[in-house]
Amino acid sequence: MSKKNTITLSKSELKILEDLVLDYGSVVDFNMISKKIGKNKNKQEIKNIIGKLVKKGWLVRIKRGLFAVSDIYSRGSVTFSQQTIAQIIDVNSYVSFEGALQYYGMFDQYLKTITSIGLKRAYYKKFSNWVFRYIKSKKELFGDFKEYNIDGRLVKIAIREKAILDFLEYRRSFYSVDLVIERLKDYKNDIDMKKLISISKKYSLTSKRVLGFILDFLNYNSDDLYNEIKKNKNHSFMTSKSKNFNAKWRLYVDDYFVNK
Repeated sequence: MSKKNTITLSKSELKILEDLVLDYGSVVDFNMISKKIGKNKNKQEIKNIIGKLVKKGWLVRIKRGLFAVSDIYSRGSVTFSQQTIAQIIDVNSYVSFEGALQYYGMFDQYLKTITSIGLKRAYYKKFSNWVFRYIKSKKELFGDFKEYNIDGRLVKIAIREKAILDFLEYRRSFYSVDLVIERLKDYKNDIDMKKLISISKKYSLTSKRVLGFILDFLNYNSDDLYNEIKKNKNHSFMTSKSKNFNAKWRLYVDDYFVNK
């Protein structure tokens, strides 16, 4: 740290921060900080020191008991990617939806919300100017992600095909269906259609029907998926406003996708 950027730090505080980064990296928890503050301090004294470092902007609270150490260029904030922060908040989750597609270069809009899939209850956390949402998944649908080294940390991100299917399962809407159609059309060389269909067989009947309709819409071979669901004679709805019945998939779809 440059001297001109440490004027708000005492020598002892500076030593604590430097030792934390040296031994643990940029993300630290309460116990790590306690060790560097010293055994001669009680728990309340340690909390007071941490509170001062947070107030000064040298520690940024990510969640209860977990902090990021600011560098001299970002005091009061962190320089991690949104995907990395999402993983730090909940290590037992994977980034999906737009956040995953963005990582693969398939979504270029600025994201204020990153949504991940986990096995806990559904919840969200605000951090900096972002919102991190977590959707609870069934165990059989929790998978098909890869770990990537981002910002020096391992981050779980849904593979492309999985991110596409999560839209249809957890956030089925006009926007999501249209986004899936556009991504399958624009990035057909990046998406493994056989893998997409194979993974989809784990998903709900409605998601499989919507995917089947999309495949037909884009003139992809949907026979394998159709054989998977053709014996079921009930019906499903693409969205709450769907009124146009597709007999093959026994699916009510929005007029927009029929007339497009």
